[in-house]
Amino acid sequence: MKRVIIGTLVLLLLVTTLIYSASGWYDITWQPNNNWLNDSSQQLYWEGISNKDMAHFGVQYTTSISPPDGKVFDRYLTLVVSSEPNLLQYRIQKIGDLSKYFRSYITHSKVNNLEIDSPNQTQYIPIRINGWSYWGGNFYFNTRSNTSIFPNDEGFTGIYTTNYRFHLYPTAHLLDEEYLLLDETLAVTLKYWGSGEWVATNLVVTPFVTDVDVTYLQQHATEMTVGSVEFFSDDDSSNHTYTINITPGEIGETQFGFHQSVGSATIPYQVRILDSTIPPSSSSLQRIITTRDGNNHWYDYLELAILGFTPNVLYSVGNYQSIIKISLTSNY
Repeated sequence: MKRVIIGTLVLLLLVTTLIYSASGWYDITWQPNNNWLNDSSQQLYWEGISNKDMAHFGVQYTTSISPPDGKVFDRYLTLVVSSEPNLLQYRIQKIGDLSKYFRSYITHSKVNNLEIDSPNQTQYIPIRINGWSYWGGNFYFNTRSNTSIFPNDEGFTGIYTTNYRFHLYPTAHLLDEEYLLLDETLAVTLKYWGSGEWVATNLVVTPFVTDVDVTYLQQHATEMTVGSVEFFSDDDSSNHTYTINITPGEIGETQFGFHQSVGSATIPYQVRILDSTIPPSSSSLQRIITTRDGNNHWYDYLELAILGFTPNVLYSVGNYQSIIKISLTSNY
């Protein structure tokens, strides 16, 4: 039986300073609860789960700072929450079988009766900063009961994943990337246990950097270490195999690259596993796990670097982002 766990590294490239979120203009608090978000040993329930703490968010206007470049400050902000997959109704879907899913939604402790379960604009979160006052509270992850959708849970045992992306804008400039004040993504990975027994596994992806100076990497023909991947298990069976797969994280992309947020420019690059004989690749890397920890359990640790930027190329001005997806495939 094949099982998959997924993690991501999100890399940002800023080659322009058009975002008006100058330090001190807004005081923004973003504190994720990482105790369970990507721990696939956490359990989904057929009847639904409620109020899984995702993150604390808060914002306050700093009145001592004037808006730059003559921009007019708007005390009214809007928080937009999107989800992957971007469906008409948000779901946390089974890896390897998208026909199996739980309907999901998020709530915020300060906004009564608002259940965000779709990209519908009526579900955006309105914020009003009143002088020096602080606006804030907690986000919670929830799923609905599956009893009204599916007749039973046959074939549902497995790992489910989705993510939520949080964008904060001044209301007067809603969805205008030039005025983006906050861009945060939370990935959610849970298991539905059903009646089966599981071998405990965990894949931890740790970013080392977020901002990348591509110009420097171009000019010096060098590389940058961007993060690490660590795999844990309590499995000591010689009959089981595990493979770490490293691929582009954007839907439909087959090559590693930074993609312009507003525009079509792409900056391609390669990914390399440090201290490995596997050559760098512009499309995908695969590492079969052959190592174990001191208790003879399957274990691996690796670090990733990006390199191979084409020298003497001038890229279009703009904001760029790249996602590296790390997935673990197990066969047992």
